[in-house]
Amino acid sequence: PEIPADKRTLNQFRRFTGRTEGLSISFEAHLLGTKIEFDEENGTLTLKGLPTALLDQLKRAKA
Repeated sequence: PEIPADKRTLNQFRRFTGRTEGLSISFEAHLLGTKIEFDEENGTLTLKGLPTALLDQLKRAKA
């Protein structure tokens, strides 16, 4: 017999991905609303809690 899948659990494994003009982004659906905020009105994403290695690269590039 089969066990029916729990939609909430399955959604946690879903990924959002996109690519355009030198930008590539991919993240797990469960991060939306916590570490990633989506502003539908302005079509923007706000990322929180960036990886340390990425922060270091950005700081060096800005200097």
